[in-house]
Amino acid sequence: MLDDVAAGAPPVLRLYTWERPALSLGRFQPDDDVDRDACARLGVDVARRPTGGRGLLHGGDLTYAVAMPLPPGADGGVDAVYRRLAGGLIAGLARLGVTAAVARHDGPSGPVCFAGQQGADLRVGDRKLCGSAQVRRDGAVLQHGSVLVRRLDFDETDLFLGPRAATVTRAALRAATVTLEELAVPIDLDAIAHALIEGFRTALDLTFDLDMRFRVGVSTPAGG
Repeated sequence: MLDDVAAGAPPVLRLYTWERPALSLGRFQPDDDVDRDACARLGVDVARRPTGGRGLLHGGDLTYAVAMPLPPGADGGVDAVYRRLAGGLIAGLARLGVTAAVARHDGPSGPVCFAGQQGADLRVGDRKLCGSAQVRRDGAVLQHGSVLVRRLDFDETDLFLGPRAATVTRAALRAATVTLEELAVPIDLDAIAHALIEGFRTALDLTFDLDMRFRVGVSTPAGG
């Protein structure tokens, strides 16, 4: 998507789910953060994403990706693009009865993305609902992120090794995050996707050519 937009294609919004659980690592995250035996036992693929940040477990989320040309001047700054796209997400979540806001810059350090709150993330109250990250290349930007829909039977705390992983407990991670299911939003992925599309359309004054077939996110080996 990023390469296509950089080559002159129109901007694109993609919403997708995952065929099976997958752990996506930030671009610069050490491979040895991951408990490979635990991932194999739980049937979790490991992927290396092109953006930075920390590890994120997919499978109970709805993932979004936006690729677009970088706006000129200050509007193309990292924070400015985050704020612009956050407006679409916030408007879409509002259609589901969820009041979200841009997160504070706090939370514990470590290998787990949803353990902290950064300025690109969305929270409901004090709990994180959506994490996002960007990559920029050749005059275009890709921002992708994960909206927590429901919880799996396991989480990131089962998939990481080492002393940094021990700084985040399962109880702390669950206290710091919230899912749409826990917010009493009906788990209808088509309805959630339509709400987010409408949020982007109204907040950003866009018109979409829609292809509503849910596509499966494909995992690639870490480093691939």
